[in-house]
Amino acid sequence: MRFIDSTLKDNLTRDRLRMGASIAAIIALSLLVFIGVYTLLDSKARADRARRNAQADVLMEAVESSEQAAPSDETVTESDASETTETSATELAPVIVSESEESAVPGETSADVLSSEATETSTETAPAPTDPDAVEEFYTSVYAGSDINLRSGPGTDYDVVRLIHMGEGIDVTGRTASGWYRTYSGNYVLISLTSEEPVATTAAATTAAQTTAATTAATTQGRPTTPANTESNTAGSASTDGMTYYGTCHITFYGPQPLSDGSWSTTTATGTSCSEGRTVAADWDIFPAGTTIYIPNDPLGGDGYYTVEDMGPGVSGNHIDIFANGSHTVTDCEVYIVN
Repeated sequence: MRFIDSTLKDNLTRDRLRMGASIAAIIALSLLVFIGVYTLLDSKARADRARRNAQADVLMEAVESSEQAAPSDETVTESDASETTETSATELAPVIVSESEESAVPGETSADVLSSEATETSTETAPAPTDPDAVEEFYTSVYAGSDINLRSGPGTDYDVVRLIHMGEGIDVTGRTASGWYRTYSGNYVLISLTSEEPVATTAAATTAAQTTAATTAATTQGRPTTPANTESNTAGSASTDGMTYYGTCHITFYGPQPLSDGSWSTTTATGTSCSEGRTVAADWDIFPAGTTIYIPNDPLGGDGYYTVEDMGPGVSGNHIDIFANGSHTVTDCEVYIVN
């Protein structure tokens, strides 16, 4: 009986050892399987995360390119643009990945698609070009460098209003980027055909000679002359006794003004009709309307007496604009105010 009990105990001990070893082996095998599965899933998750990050980087680059191509006066604030970019990168990246995986054309990547969309966006948002015929306010006086056409608009396809002769003065009130001056009358001349300096011409010399002859004739017909010690005597003018000497003024000339219906206006700012030899435009702050002035050696060859009846945006300061029907040379003359 004792022998049987000893053998039974040994068998039970061996069975327990086998069972413990089997359980330990099962546990070890399960642990190895778990570690392997976890490692495989983790590597796939990391690969998927890296792919999503790459797609998000491509989207961010495309958005930045479109923002740089947008107009400078964009009203979206920096914080709003940042939030929009982050939202787009987070929400659109998975969609782009899935669409590119399902329907991508062989050889075409999502980066190519995003680059094409960014190009279309920059093309649509490009600012419109400026008008080269837009007029910029600009006031000056120039001279015709040759016989040039005065046109109704800034281009050679506009109608010719009249011919401006070489050396004739032109009052400018504006200019265009396309190379045209807008004149005081609202018409246009080509800038490249004008000169900022007076142009000496045969016609100018003839006009000066005619002016001198007319003045001499008027003097010899009974107009009193200035005493030898007066300033105006050197210019060969009539007596300026009782007049107030103003100084030297820039003398220009203007004619009838074109209207929108094709007709011409000769009505002054005071309501009178322009008359050659009488009407002048001046700065009313210096020469009020109705002021009578005297210009020795009258540029038109008359008696030199004029009445301020008109004004204009290009006539200011020491500037007298004489109404005339023909072309005359711009000059500088002494001016007296008749008391």
